[in-house]
Amino acid sequence: MLRKLIALSLAFALAACGIFETRAQRATRNTPSYKEGYDDGCATANASGANYRGSQVRDDALYESDHAYRAGWANGLSICRASLAPQEGVRSSPVPDNEPGR
Repeated sequence: MLRKLIALSLAFALAACGIFETRAQRATRNTPSYKEGYDDGCATANASGANYRGSQVRDDALYESDHAYRAGWANGLSICRASLAPQEGVRSSPVPDNEPGR
């Protein structure tokens, strides 16, 4: 019983580390370079979602040198890409459905 309690406590502690962000993470998220990176990552996701090939929006110099920009770019890309994913039961074809519900 004690082992289960310890395992449960450890699992909860590890989960809390992934859910709650630190002060440093919050500070990073509020920097102008993070916001710029987020916007560029989101623009890349939107361009990819529109089937443009090779249209990556990213400042490579900032991406290599600035942690906040890099983190913002990655978050913008993943969050915007997820929001562009087709929803279950929703047609994602560019061709209009002339006979809906059939």
